[in-house]
Amino acid sequence: MRASLMTPCVARSTGVTQPRPIQAPNVNRGAPRGVACSATTAWDSWTSYISKHRADSASAPASKSELDYGREIAAAIRSSAGSFKSKYATGETNVPSSGGAAGISDFKLSHVGDINLNELPRDLHERLEALASVQLKQALGKPNADLDAASISFTTTDVDAALCVSGVTLQQGLDKTALIAFVATETERQASWSRLEGLILHWGATDAAGGAWGLPPQGWAASPNKVVDAGGAWQCSFEKQQMSGPEGNSAVYVLLLQVPLRGILKAGGLVFVLKATAGQNTRWLKDEATKKDFFLDTTRFPVIKASHQYGQPPPAAARYYIQHMQGRTCEMGEGNYSDSGYNDNPKQARELYLVAAAVVEDLTIKDQRGGVAG
Repeated sequence: MRASLMTPCVARSTGVTQPRPIQAPNVNRGAPRGVACSATTAWDSWTSYISKHRADSASAPASKSELDYGREIAAAIRSSAGSFKSKYATGETNVPSSGGAAGISDFKLSHVGDINLNELPRDLHERLEALASVQLKQALGKPNADLDAASISFTTTDVDAALCVSGVTLQQGLDKTALIAFVATETERQASWSRLEGLILHWGATDAAGGAWGLPPQGWAASPNKVVDAGGAWQCSFEKQQMSGPEGNSAVYVLLLQVPLRGILKAGGLVFVLKATAGQNTRWLKDEATKKDFFLDTTRFPVIKASHQYGQPPPAAARYYIQHMQGRTCEMGEGNYSDSGYNDNPKQARELYLVAAAVVEDLTIKDQRGGVAG
């Protein structure tokens, strides 16, 4: 294995097929969170939260009305469940339409034609990594910013080709979405035509390397938006782009993908193979190092928090919930936590927002199972 001289490091597929471990960011795990399948729901967490703050601030036991307040909020949210729109797509559409709550609503590939090969590293894998970084930064709307992304380089079976995959995790509240750039090119040209013509990514989700293929969570998106339901997997087309250099043009194939990290992807990753559907060799291309399907551990991606401290305005049910919490906390003399400002006590406001997001998560999961229940 040879480590890249650029930042971030690249693990070569000749020795290791997983990104180097990245130090996990500091995450506040003290905020209450509701889990749909556990005994403690989000509104139970709210009751505990109110009781604790009441006891801590007034040095007195919580009143019965305070203990019941979480249930009152749950009832209020249930009454508005008819107009609540789940943030997780549950319709029968075959083509995903968004990148999840933490994703980028409108993202697209950038053309690399304006980049001169002389401005890039001479090492091929480092060059592909740099191009992947450009795609990520452009998608994030920060073309000139430094970006800490996890990158891994592969070579393929059957065709002399190199692939770089770079990714970051976008986090908004409790939602996480992986933003991933794929960049591929031939390492040797043996003909005037490219053996990667019509390159597609045939992919799914898995709970671990070598695990069974499964469908990714709904809400993912790709650019270019050329996707096909392959029955148990998805296929996404790469975009062929030309780069100029002293030796002429060089073809690269690029694809952007963003996938919500929930369900199977909370602890797993992507599994995929490639195919040049318009080339002379249409066999499935796999990882040359293992002779098996490619695996991408999305749990290793560095996390980027939403630029707005508390993310976008919450969905209607969470907004309704926060408004009730605002009135209650004002009665307790703990400040104003309007959903537009959260302006007096950011730490407590953050906790309130996380509880509200957990309520929405509970409602969504229950809604997917056939009804909203308290």
